[in-house]
Amino acid sequence: MVRQPNQRKHRRQPLHYQAWIVLGRDQPHHKCMLSDVSKTGAKIKVEGDLEPPPEFVLLLAEGGSSRRNCRIVWRDGADLGIEFL
Repeated sequence: MVRQPNQRKHRRQPLHYQAWIVLGRDQPHHKCMLSDVSKTGAKIKVEGDLEPPPEFVLLLAEGGSSRRNCRIVWRDGADLGIEFL
């Protein structure tokens, strides 16, 4: 298979950082792992059999002081490519 050139607008920074997916106001937060991030999006790995909806809130701090509204742009098993809205 021929690999496509990187078409991202912003360079991604690799990291290994815990974050949390929020599906609803009174629902528990779901752990995920950020594996890289840029100004416009990130790659995350979800835990368990969680299937987030097309749009959700990502908490970058457990208390919710840093959060991003996100949209899923691709999915490969437990790995998700997300765009920050």
